[in-house]
Amino acid sequence: MTDETEGAQLMTAVMLAGGVLRIPESTVLADGTRVDGTRDIPPDAPDYETWLPHAMPEEAAWHGDADDLRILARWRAAASA
Repeated sequence: MTDETEGAQLMTAVMLAGGVLRIPESTVLADGTRVDGTRDIPPDAPDYETWLPHAMPEEAAWHGDADDLRILARWRAAASA
């Protein structure tokens, strides 16, 4: 889930199945290129408790449109392969 605020893109933490949290994370490459992405935090990770209050259930993060359903179908197909 994202929110545009004064030109900055904000992303909330999402709680996946099994309690894993998917959080936003940016990386800056050696050439200065910024790459926005995510990382997963399992419940036994040291920073889990820090992110937990900010997490929303995965279902609440869905936009409910056809794009979400197509993406979810691809993830499920890849996970079962």
